Amino acid sequence: MAVFSIGIAGGDVLNGWIKNHVKRVRPENHLMETAGFSFPSGHAMMGLIFFIMVAYLIMKEMKGNSLKWAVGIGFVCLILLIGVSRIVMKVHFPTDIFAGFALGAAYSLTLFKLYKFLGPRVL
Repeated sequence: MAVFSIGIAGGDVLNGWIKNHVKRVRPENHLMETAGFSFPSGHAMMGLIFFIMVAYLIMKEMKGNSLKWAVGIGFVCLILLIGVSRIVMKVHFPTDIFAGFALGAAYSLTLFKLYKFLGPRVL
C-alpha cells in the first residue's frame, strides 16, 4: 500500500509540475468551465497510474492466464475511455492525452522497478 500511496501522490505532483512549466492553454470550450493548464492530461496520467497499479495488485494474486488477460484488457479499455472522454468533452487536445498516457506509463514502470528492487529490503 505504501508504493500505491506514494505512486498516486508522486504522480499528481509530477503532473502539476509539468503543467506549470509547459503552461499550455486548454482548448476553447463553451460547454463547461475548465481551470488550469492542459498539458499533460492529469486524468489520463493519474487514471493510467491508478488503474495499472490496481490491475497489477489484482493480477499478481490470480492463477489462471485467461482470467489475467480478461482483467488486463478490461483495465486497458477503462484507461482508454478516460482519454477519449477528455477529448470528447473538449477539455484536452489529443496530444495532452497521449502525453499523459506516456508519462503515466513511464512513471508506473519506474515505480514497479523500484518496488521490485526495494520491496524485500524495505517492505
